Amino acid sequence: MIKGLSEEEKLKILRPIIGGCEMDINGFPIINKSEYREKDWNNIRITGLQNASAQMDNRNVVLSMFSYDYKLLSLWNNPLKKVGLFQTFYAVATPDFSICPNMNINDIRHNVYMSRWLGKTWQNYGCRIFPTIGWALPDTYDIVFGGVEKGGIVIISTLGCHNNKDIFLQGFNEMKKRLEPSLIIVYGNMIKGMTGRFVNYKYSEAFSTDSFQLRLDGIPQVFEIREVA
Repeated sequence: MIKGLSEEEKLKILRPIIGGCEMDINGFPIINKSEYREKDWNNIRITGLQNASAQMDNRNVVLSMFSYDYKLLSLWNNPLKKVGLFQTFYAVATPDFSICPNMNINDIRHNVYMSRWLGKTWQNYGCRIFPTIGWALPDTYDIVFGGVEKGGIVIISTLGCHNNKDIFLQGFNEMKKRLEPSLIIVYGNMIKGMTGRFVNYKYSEAFSTDSFQLRLDGIPQVFEIREVA
């Protein structure tokens, strides 16, 4: 136990970011934005962490990290174990640790911290990083949207959100306002009312064992949904 130090100071000592970084007002490491370049998205596919393999050609593949917390915690406990594998991908999303309305706010804060810490660490090792963004009720917004530079590419999931569209859209619009994403990768079905620049991947494309095979209807393309005037 380290006495006389804040939680943020303890984490800096026990979990320093290799290569350094800036911190936000929450004490979260800030993940630098990945610029959107339209030409890069002509043949980008997606797969899940459970399918990640060094035996595949990962140069045009985004590695998503939507999984159970207990599986993602292995990355927190050994953050450099898979860095070599992650470097082979076009981009790596940060781990989607749970953020739920019934969670204690301090648990949410820690889960966001772990996600940002891992993302920034891998970024410092040369990986292109897409922050995975999730939210709960408005009292979580100052935390869940922290540690991300404005204007970059982000990834979100709509799985399980279709029965709570109002809460989802409220947080989605707040995310757009605060982070100003240049591209939003949506994992799961689109929800009516979402606006912005998107690329949409289905659940099966990240979790199927055939996720590295080209879809019969082709690679998902970038599209825009504009706000109604």
